[in-house]
Amino acid sequence: MGIHTAKTKMISKMYRQIDEMDLLLAKYFRELSNSGLTYQQEQILLMFKKKETWTVTEIAGKLEVTKSAISQVLKVLEQQKYITRQKNPSNLRESFISLDGKGTEWSLMIERIEDSLAQNYFSKIEEEDLMVITRVFDTLIDELQKNK
Repeated sequence: MGIHTAKTKMISKMYRQIDEMDLLLAKYFRELSNSGLTYQQEQILLMFKKKETWTVTEIAGKLEVTKSAISQVLKVLEQQKYITRQKNPSNLRESFISLDGKGTEWSLMIERIEDSLAQNYFSKIEEEDLMVITRVFDTLIDELQKNK
């Protein structure tokens, strides 16, 4: 099932817009690069914006990597005080992972940057347009998750 040429051009333009947004937004998040975190470590820390506590199994599932690989990354984050682990009293083989001191600081830096972007740029977009953008992102996320 082919995609209509006009639609293909719009999709291609959308990809270029995403690239441009990424480049433009990157400068606001540069201060985070001083933390020395890897991309995967950052992705794990960003997960805590959705939920306060995760398990290794949940993180591995979300990032589509092995529990062993995630455990290695979490060990480094724990040593650097970005995360902390607490044993699940119901299942001692499982730990609950949450942000520790440096992880909380990192998350607060993200919030400050996001608040600044919201105030300076996104607030200038009409509420109806924001609703459309949000709905489109929701649809894209749903479709991408279906086809994992």
